[in-house]
Amino acid sequence: MNPHRFKAYLYLLAVVVIWGSAGPIIKFTLAGIDPLPFLAYRLLISAVISLIFFLVKIRNGKKFRRFKANFPIVLLYGLLAIPLALGILFIGLDKTTVLDLALIGVIGPMVVTAGGAIFYHDRITRKEKIGIAIVLVGVFLNSIYPIFKAGSSIRLTGNLLLLIYLFADAGSVLIAKKAVRKNVKSSNLTNMAFIIGAIVILPLTLTLYGAGNLLNMIVTLPLKYHLGVWYMAVFSGTLAYYFYVRGQRTIEVSEATLFNYLQSVFTIPLAIFWLKEIPGATFFIGAFIIALGVIIAEQKNKRKTQPSNQITN
Repeated sequence: MNPHRFKAYLYLLAVVVIWGSAGPIIKFTLAGIDPLPFLAYRLLISAVISLIFFLVKIRNGKKFRRFKANFPIVLLYGLLAIPLALGILFIGLDKTTVLDLALIGVIGPMVVTAGGAIFYHDRITRKEKIGIAIVLVGVFLNSIYPIFKAGSSIRLTGNLLLLIYLFADAGSVLIAKKAVRKNVKSSNLTNMAFIIGAIVILPLTLTLYGAGNLLNMIVTLPLKYHLGVWYMAVFSGTLAYYFYVRGQRTIEVSEATLFNYLQSVFTIPLAIFWLKEIPGATFFIGAFIIALGVIIAEQKNKRKTQPSNQITN
C-alpha cells in the first residue's frame, strides 16, 4: 500500500473515534449549558489555541504565501465549517436525539460523494446511485417520523436542522479538498477556521446573553460539563479537524467519506448505554434500510489504485 495512503487511513480512523463520540458528548453537555454559549465557550478555547499556533509560526519566520493567496477559499471554508455547520448542529442536537443524528448523519457522505463527482470528477457507479437513493429513503422516513407522533414537533425541527447541518458540513469538506489541492496547509486551514468561527459566534452570543450572564454561565458550570466543552474544543475541534483535512490529502473525496459510516459504531452504543436513549421500531427499520443502501452503494468494481500526489505539509 502507498505509505501516504496508509497514513491517511490512520488519520481518518482517529477522526472516526473522536467524532463518533462527539455527538453523545455534545448532547450530554447541552444538559448543563445552552447551545450558543456552549459553542462560544468551545470556540474561544479553540481560537486561543489557533492564535498561539499562528504566533509561533510567525515568530519562526513563516510567510504564509499560499495561505494569503487563497484566503477567499480559507474564509469560505471557515464560515461553512464552524459558525454555520457547527452552530446548526448544536441547536439541532439540543432538540432531537443522538440516535437520530446517527441515522441522519449517513446522508453526509452521500452528499460529499455527489459533490466529489460534480466538482472533482470522481466517478459514481450505477450501484452507488441506487444505494444513495435507498439511503435517502431511510433517512427521510426516520427524519419525518416525529410528524406522526404526538408532541414530537421539537424533535422534527431538530432533525430538519441536522439535515441542513449535513449539507453545510459537506460543502466545507469539498472546499477543504480544493484548498489543500492549492497547497494550503491543513494546519493553517483548520486553525484559521476556528478563529473565524470565534469572530462570528462570540459577538452574537454576547449580544444575545450579555457579557456578565455569559461569564456567570461559564464560571458556575459543573466540572463534568466543562470537560465536555474542552473535549469538543481540543479533541473534536482542533485535533480532529486537522486529522480530517490531512487524511483527505492523498485519497479521493468519496473514499475518505467511507470512514464517516464507522462513526455510528461509537455513537449508537454511547447513546443507548450512556445517555439511555431507547431505540424504537422506526430506528431499526430506518437503520436496516440505510444499511442496505450503504452496502449497495459501496459495492464498487475493483480498480487499480493510482498513486496520488503528496502535498508537502
